[in-house]
Amino acid sequence: MRNLAIISIAAIALLSFASNSSVSSSPPGYEIIRDNVVYSRWRSIISRVVRMPNGKEVDYDIVDQKGAGASIVFAWDSKSKTATIIKEYNPGCDKILAGLAAGIVEVDKHGSDYDIAARHELEEECHLSGGTWHRLLNNDASIAMDKYVVTQIVAYLVIDPVKVEHPRPLDEEEDIEIVQGVRVEEIMEMIRAGEMNCIGGFASLLAIEKLRSLNEI
Repeated sequence: MRNLAIISIAAIALLSFASNSSVSSSPPGYEIIRDNVVYSRWRSIISRVVRMPNGKEVDYDIVDQKGAGASIVFAWDSKSKTATIIKEYNPGCDKILAGLAAGIVEVDKHGSDYDIAARHELEEECHLSGGTWHRLLNNDASIAMDKYVVTQIVAYLVIDPVKVEHPRPLDEEEDIEIVQGVRVEEIMEMIRAGEMNCIGGFASLLAIEKLRSLNEI
């Protein structure tokens, strides 16, 4: 997954990132007047100064990470009517949580293509490939992972992927348990019980909605 957790071993050049420049995509009345990278290791912390509609300047701590975005995949077996999910250590909350195959869209590996990244992550983390794919967001939409995070994510549903005998290797920091045969009711209970990470729960709910529309459940 280079997990929504790998992240910019950024070059020193980032320290001048967008300095004293505005971003044209800002909402009307808002202007990014300065971005400075104040910390860079696996993740980068950006000091972002924004001029608000009332003229006030606010300095935010923004999290950035390597790559062009992130992809997450819900894998479904139409015969057993169950999903394949993962369980892994989440260092932020210091817990082992359920989740879905997910990872960063890496420019050198995926060419900034969310679809390719999704297929690679499914193979690496669930040892699955192929199947029928559904993008779960409208058209070319992606969604911000958090209020203070730069990364945008795209969710997918894949139906009837097949097992890969020699899958792509995991990243060094990953220790993942593949969990097969998980019923929708069990996934919903994981979400309610706080046993699945937030982004995994979000993608699971979208996938379950899509499965209902396809008369899969």
